Amino acid sequence: MEAVVQMELIPSAKEEDIQRTIYLLRYELPQWESSVKVLKKIKEYTPEQLAKLESYQNKIELVETAISTILDKEARDIIKHRYLKTDRRKDTISFFGSIMSESTIDRRIDKGLLSVANTLKDCGII
Repeated sequence: MEAVVQMELIPSAKEEDIQRTIYLLRYELPQWESSVKVLKKIKEYTPEQLAKLESYQNKIELVETAISTILDKEARDIIKHRYLKTDRRKDTISFFGSIMSESTIDRRIDKGLLSVANTLKDCGII
């Protein structure tokens, strides 16, 4: 008798995908945003510059969309604060600490990161 292997129609993010998402939010997204600002100051683009500008803008838009599609509003707000407004967990804990516990904030971060990672994986970014 053969073993039955069930495959996922849409594979969910694994731990390495979540780690890649964290890296993307912390390091790549700010770099893309900085590059877009610099490229927008150029009057005439070379084909390579135009391709980079469009690529970075598309990636930024996909990341913003991935964050905005987090269903849990608290998780979405925490992810926005943690990765878009500040780079320090301590600042996020201080900001949300008056309305929820540190462990709840950490659970919301985990939930939000999983959602973002799933969306970015579906879009082919990670």
